[in-house]
Amino acid sequence: MRGVKLALLAGLALLGVALLLTLLASPMTVAATNKVPGSEAPIGATTTGATYCQSHEALPRGTSAIRIWLDASAGPRVSAIVYSRGRVVASGTRGSVWIGGSFTVPVKPLARTISGTTVCASFRLHDETIVIQGMPSSRATAAHDGRHALAGRMGVEYLRPGTRSWLSLGSEVARRMGLGRTPGGTWIALVALALFASAVALTSRLLLRDLA
Repeated sequence: MRGVKLALLAGLALLGVALLLTLLASPMTVAATNKVPGSEAPIGATTTGATYCQSHEALPRGTSAIRIWLDASAGPRVSAIVYSRGRVVASGTRGSVWIGGSFTVPVKPLARTISGTTVCASFRLHDETIVIQGMPSSRATAAHDGRHALAGRMGVEYLRPGTRSWLSLGSEVARRMGLGRTPGGTWIALVALALFASAVALTSRLLLRDLA
């Protein structure tokens, strides 16, 4: 029984450390984007493997992830590469089975901003359709697949860690959790935390009782 208690305490301690580290981390923020709010629209689609590139981009300093706006119900493995004057300056890969209107690829942060870059997304398809999301534009600035220009610019967002931690954003997160609900209020977040703590305590008590 003593061993069970020690294991349970160790597990709860690890859970607490993981929670604390998460709260001290900073959420990702958008450092830059080529998207224009309200102008998003499908600019192309494909059912075969392809490489789509968007030129006239800028890779901000400290970018640790790139979000590219491709829409799929069960997306394939995707590789993203950023070129500057024909040289690879950033790259990353996202595994398969992503869903929704975009995917995010982690990249190694750079110490300076690089202008005049080209962002490319490459993938292979099997019984799937991918829709490229972006903003209508002229052919001169539109995305392309190496042979043909699409109907506009492919949507790209550059992400990097914010300057505030989740812990410092706690009151704002709690306020937003209470929006759009009846009744609403920041107390909803406190109730959620209380329920989580109660569930952990009850589970621990039942475990100790059953093993006694």
